[in-house]
Amino acid sequence: MASDDTSGMPGGFDFEQIRKLMEQLGLGSGDMDFTQLLEQVARMQAAGGPAFAMTNADKDPDAAWRTTMTAAQQLTQDKGPDPQLEAAERGILVDTERLAQSWLSQHTTFPETGLAPAGVRRAEWLERTSAGWRRLVEPIINGLADALQRGAEAEGEAELGALSAMLAPMMRTSASLIYRDRLKKVLAEVAGSVLTGTEVGINLMADTPVLVITSNVADFTTDLELPDSDVLLYLLVRESARQRLFHHVGWLSPQLAALLSHFAREISIDFDAISASFDPSNMEQFSLQDMVEVGEKVRGSFFKPASTDTQLEILGRLELLLALIEGWVDHVTARATATWMPNAPQLSEVIRRRRASGGASQDVFNQLLGLDLRPRLVRDAENLWAAIEHDRGDERDAVWQHPDLLPTAQHLADPLSFGAADRAPALDSLDEELRKLLDGPGA
Repeated sequence: MASDDTSGMPGGFDFEQIRKLMEQLGLGSGDMDFTQLLEQVARMQAAGGPAFAMTNADKDPDAAWRTTMTAAQQLTQDKGPDPQLEAAERGILVDTERLAQSWLSQHTTFPETGLAPAGVRRAEWLERTSAGWRRLVEPIINGLADALQRGAEAEGEAELGALSAMLAPMMRTSASLIYRDRLKKVLAEVAGSVLTGTEVGINLMADTPVLVITSNVADFTTDLELPDSDVLLYLLVRESARQRLFHHVGWLSPQLAALLSHFAREISIDFDAISASFDPSNMEQFSLQDMVEVGEKVRGSFFKPASTDTQLEILGRLELLLALIEGWVDHVTARATATWMPNAPQLSEVIRRRRASGGASQDVFNQLLGLDLRPRLVRDAENLWAAIEHDRGDERDAVWQHPDLLPTAQHLADPLSFGAADRAPALDSLDEELRKLLDGPGA
């Protein structure tokens, strides 16, 4: 049994208490020397270290974000040459985008944004999307930190009160460090692969023109046995369609942000995965950087898969909305290119394979949010939009007027049911009038 006299122990805490807390959190190991751990804890606390005081991110979140984005931009330099467009190339981009817009205007009621297109470098795309990324991921960082702190406090609430209170800030700091370390790498990877401004499936920029990340498009066309001009035109049709949708459906981006923030509040930590990677051989030298390295080992398993009813409901709504967006883009692009571009079916298949193999949007949602989205839903959504157009004609885009008007997950599985449900009240009314007529006044 642990002694009640803890005055001679580092930090004044019972070794058995900290052992119990760490083991309950899944961080225990038979090889750990908890004496050394507590000595390290005491030194960090005495020095006012970041584990027990305000971290740099707590003191200046703006500076912490700038540091993360700068690190991501530096990592993009490893992706190879990234030159700016020459004047002649900019002229080609403007002309091609104008053609793409003219094709689109015949197949959607959403008008052009009126903004000139731009070809940007990878680092510039990161800079332009920085504020959008911050709005997206800071709730996730806070959600992870809260989840890890809740884990420490819940386990220590009954009997480890003071110790739990001491370790909880360390848990928050660790979560933030682990996530930010992953964030800079994922953002660099996405910047090195994304082809157009909103290919990730969400709008990260306000009032932005159609953007093309030119170096990535050049790399993308290398292995395609198709004319570069056709590839660029097809990508511009897709990007222009998505931009029109985001610009003219005002509730769309806020709705996505609200769903992501709600999901962040429901995050839970996969302590078992952390435990499997947490085995420092020398606790005397263990530091916060070691915690970051643990996070690197854990990678995607840092998140527990969505399992609660609330998490699954949010995930379902996110999947549905993202699928409806991309399905609409696929459908409108197919309609706009069908007459004028013989290579369009081939390019459509290339985009589908890219999406299925884990493209930019998959990386973002899986690596940064722990969401495993199903690309096949996009094909179902494309079929649904085709069915809606067949049923309603030019009124297809009016479905985007309000989120309550959108199809549901059930409609994805049965596209014809969306139009049938819409017609049901009219048919019921007709049936009632027929019954009155047939029954006659004396019935």
